[in-house]
Amino acid sequence: MPRTDTDPTIPSDQEALMAREATRVLTGHPADGESLRLQVSAAGKEVTTLDLPHAAAGPLLAILKAMGEGRPVAVHAADAEVTTQQAADLLNVSRPFLVGMIDKGTLPARMVGNQRRLPLKDVLAYKRDTQAKRRAALDELAKSDQELGLR
Repeated sequence: MPRTDTDPTIPSDQEALMAREATRVLTGHPADGESLRLQVSAAGKEVTTLDLPHAAAGPLLAILKAMGEGRPVAVHAADAEVTTQQAADLLNVSRPFLVGMIDKGTLPARMVGNQRRLPLKDVLAYKRDTQAKRRAALDELAKSDQELGLR
């Protein structure tokens, strides 16, 4: 079966090691709003120097960090669509639960034949929003614990 844009890449042990080293090097050279200058070479080829846009440094570092931890990674275009199963996997929920979210209007979807497709940007925005709400709730609980002298 051919690989799609939404299929994750699972790093080998050697690739994870290389990603950890790249993360260490890139973390030690913050761009501070400027582009990063990289030198790229392959065996038997000349060295090429290129400037990496500042906006690409954060996502690249996140990819390398995840790969360094041995986690699967995938890169998606902002206008990409995902299936209900892919969206459920991204949100760490069951597919039937996700379908219920679509039916309630929590997440937008369109029909392609008899299958639903969700805009990836909306799924990721929902994920960010729920993570932010969880963090806020945990912060509130921690604050209450401190006020009550429990911690």
